[in-house]
Amino acid sequence: MINEKNFQFLLEAISTDIIGWLIRDKGLSINEAVSAWYNSETFGKVSEPATGMYIESPAYNYEFLKRELLTGRFHT
Repeated sequence: MINEKNFQFLLEAISTDIIGWLIRDKGLSINEAVSAWYNSETFGKVSEPATGMYIESPAYNYEFLKRELLTGRFHT
């Protein structure tokens, strides 16, 4: 199991990239991008250590978020 400090570091790194991509790709404001990410089911899954999604690349997790934003729900 990963320690909390390392987990938080990885989660923040993923979040930084994904928020930036939402701004770039979707034309969202920073507030909209932050809200979209932190209120998503995808973020919920990434923030749950048991899923293991925190060790995947930001790009991998962004693909889940893009599908969620298109369909309105998280898809595995």
